[in-house]
Amino acid sequence: MASLPFPPTDNQEEGLFEGCGREGPILAIFLAEFHHIAGPKIVYQFPPETISKEIFDGVSSYIIPKTHLQRITMTVNVLGKKIIGYPIQIPSDKYERNAFYFNTCFVCDAWARTVQYEIVLVKLAKFFLTLELETEYLSRNSNITPEAEEELMKMFRAILLGINNINRECFYIFKDSRLLALKVVPVLKDPPKIENHHVPVFVLDIGSVEKWDLTTQQIIPYVDGFCNVTQISHISDVHINLVKSCVQNLLYYNVVKLVSAFQYGNSYTLTSNFHKKLVRGDDNFKNECLFFVAKNEHVKPNLVDVMRFFGAMKRGVTMKELCLRFKQVAAQPALRIINLDSSKFSTSKYSDHSLSSSLQSRNSSYPTTPVKGLDEPLIRTLTKRPSGEKFQPVLNVIDERRLVLFGLVHSLIRRVEKYPLFDVSEGLEPICGIPYTYGSPHRNSIDFGTSLDELRAHWEKHRKKYALIYEMLNGRNNYDKICQKNEISQNQLDEIIEHDPDVYVTWK
Repeated sequence: MASLPFPPTDNQEEGLFEGCGREGPILAIFLAEFHHIAGPKIVYQFPPETISKEIFDGVSSYIIPKTHLQRITMTVNVLGKKIIGYPIQIPSDKYERNAFYFNTCFVCDAWARTVQYEIVLVKLAKFFLTLELETEYLSRNSNITPEAEEELMKMFRAILLGINNINRECFYIFKDSRLLALKVVPVLKDPPKIENHHVPVFVLDIGSVEKWDLTTQQIIPYVDGFCNVTQISHISDVHINLVKSCVQNLLYYNVVKLVSAFQYGNSYTLTSNFHKKLVRGDDNFKNECLFFVAKNEHVKPNLVDVMRFFGAMKRGVTMKELCLRFKQVAAQPALRIINLDSSKFSTSKYSDHSLSSSLQSRNSSYPTTPVKGLDEPLIRTLTKRPSGEKFQPVLNVIDERRLVLFGLVHSLIRRVEKYPLFDVSEGLEPICGIPYTYGSPHRNSIDFGTSLDELRAHWEKHRKKYALIYEMLNGRNNYDKICQKNEISQNQLDEIIEHDPDVYVTWK
């Protein structure tokens, strides 16, 4: 039996609770019906005794519900178990009470996400419905016979093993005549709304381009981790709304990931994944990082330099400041790499159409997406840089743009965003009796003797001039969104904000 698609867990494990979003296995399957004398009862369950008579009696009104709740998926949480059922009523005067009621149920852990099992459950319930309509299989076996018990045991066991397997599917031939085919189709979350400033980057191999629609084929070459949606639209000559739809579709299938646009005015900070993945991670991940961030594909940078560059990222320190600093810092001895045949031995998990393993990705103005490290023992000869080589700064061996992209894709770092807020409540009155001209960035443009009325007129003129920008200064829009919407640079937005003391900037 193949490995499970989810590791076994303990109900007491920290972080497991109703609504946590984690999937769990199907623990049991049972078939219940309404007996005209005994009332609601379990006909058969596998494994046996998973649901006790006491638990079933407590929720039987939900397992065999009233008529208006028939043929809808119902979920009940009881005593650490989650029961998912699809009750069905078959009206007919041939039955004792002019109707036959039954329900097919899955049992899972109370914390497990179960929406992905609903389609499978409905199909299984309708399979039993067909059996009953054509052969009266269920009503004839209300008092289950050994033969029927053995047949249901084989069926339920096959379903449990198949659905809980890595392939999440089951094919079973019932009584040598009927094929039952079940497969769990993952229910993915709706992707977020795509904004003009979003930057998509491939994180999976997209395979053959021909399998995608024509519009997606047209934008794929420009999805490189550096072009935002607006730039992709301009370069590919595709309407921006179509580009957003394509990116949203790729995002839905987890083929791309959205990252923030690279700018030298950006600030970044480390996440806990930096220590987990890069500092304490395995050698394969470290090699993948080194080969990707290298400025020259023939020179592998030293891990110490990469660590130092990442470690210097913190709130308030821009990439421009870091680059100026590391232009003056000598790089550690790097490795010369002789690539015998990169095209033959490439093991990139990313799309070839992103040019991720080509020289173009390092020399173009828009470097492309990450690549896996190649199999060094087979295809590379590594030699240390000669000790007498002249001074070489860190930025000569590390591409800062690719370094940031790798960190964002693997969540080693995160962008520290700036959210400006125009505080209307402050109005135009002096703070603590001190006019705005004192201690404000704009004090050189206004005389110290300026009256309050003149200040009010000055600020009203300033705010009317940039009215569209001020509408977005609500604390919910970041710099990227404001700049993209108004087609201005971050420096221009900084200048507008610094000239107004009632605008505050939050870093988060």
